[in-house]
Amino acid sequence: MLRQNILSEYSDEELIKVYDVEASITFIEAIIDGIPYPVPQRTLITCRLEDGREFRLYSVPIDIVEMIRKIKGYDTYMEEEFNDDRETLYDIIVTTPNAIEALGKHLRRVVIDTINPETYTYSATAEFGEDKMIIRRKMIPSHAILLALITHKPIYIRKVLVDQQEEFREESEEDLDIF
Repeated sequence: MLRQNILSEYSDEELIKVYDVEASITFIEAIIDGIPYPVPQRTLITCRLEDGREFRLYSVPIDIVEMIRKIKGYDTYMEEEFNDDRETLYDIIVTTPNAIEALGKHLRRVVIDTINPETYTYSATAEFGEDKMIIRRKMIPSHAILLALITHKPIYIRKVLVDQQEEFREESEEDLDIF
């Protein structure tokens, strides 16, 4: 979805800056024909925020988690667990300086800004442009985060989403205290 605006969509007070991003995969062991195999159970991106809180994205595509880990200098799970050294499209883009330069030339920032109340999925907006003309592209948040990381652009999250996620986690913990 392409949107054009002249002014910024959110005030600085409505946004919290991300200062670090971590990506992880947890595995369970499955036994197939008596042989144990690691099976991905949960993928996660954790955004560390300047106000001291965290914002989490669950069920992130494995290839996005792997690319974030590579960018941050960690070994990937596919290499460790499955001895798979094949490259992905993301590997090609990240190792092609002209592609990174072209992607980052006009990207201003990424903002995780909405949640769909029916599906509980987040959306992000990548803001492109210069001076007063800004083009906004709606993106999958994990992809937008990866784009910001490879182009060294800032990532923000709307404060209301962080507050909502925090309230939900607190309510979930209270529900678990019943048992």
